[in-house]
Amino acid sequence: MKKKEIRRLATEQRAALNRAAYWELNDDLLAELKMFNWKSFSCINIFLPITEKKEVDTYQILSYFKEEQPHLKITVNRSDLKSKALTPIFFDYENTVLVKNKHQIPEPLYGKECDLQEIDAVFCPLLSFDINGNRVGYGAGFYDLFLARCKPDVIKIGLSLFPALESISDINPFDVKLTHCLTPQKTYTF
Repeated sequence: MKKKEIRRLATEQRAALNRAAYWELNDDLLAELKMFNWKSFSCINIFLPITEKKEVDTYQILSYFKEEQPHLKITVNRSDLKSKALTPIFFDYENTVLVKNKHQIPEPLYGKECDLQEIDAVFCPLLSFDINGNRVGYGAGFYDLFLARCKPDVIKIGLSLFPALESISDINPFDVKLTHCLTPQKTYTF
């Protein structure tokens, strides 16, 4: 299936979720995330959700990291919409001020930048993914550009409320594959 069709179907699938189903899927995904070995990581980059689009609730994940994995340094991205560049900013649970950009993505208003080489794992937003680790985002390429600038061995973790597709037919050479994808049902490793 081609990305354009996948985007349409994934958007419809999310929109069809009622509140109870959405939160149940998020709770199950969080349970799956808790089984991951976070002790070997020191710095993680995580996206903040566009709640209007029923993206995975990463605020739950941030709460888990704060309470259960306090050794982790957390970064969230600020975007430059013209250059499509993402800048990781250290996230402080008490002091980071978030504002929504024109795409409704919460971003830190200010904060200390993190060197990309410090980041051990990046949580990648997506609409869908396949069994080979290819992901479909919104199509602007922000995360492909960001991941290409990270250290070569950075762990790339997708978060999806739904299982993998069989395949995505129109993969581009600049598309960066995931190393893992967490879903409510299981963790995929690629």
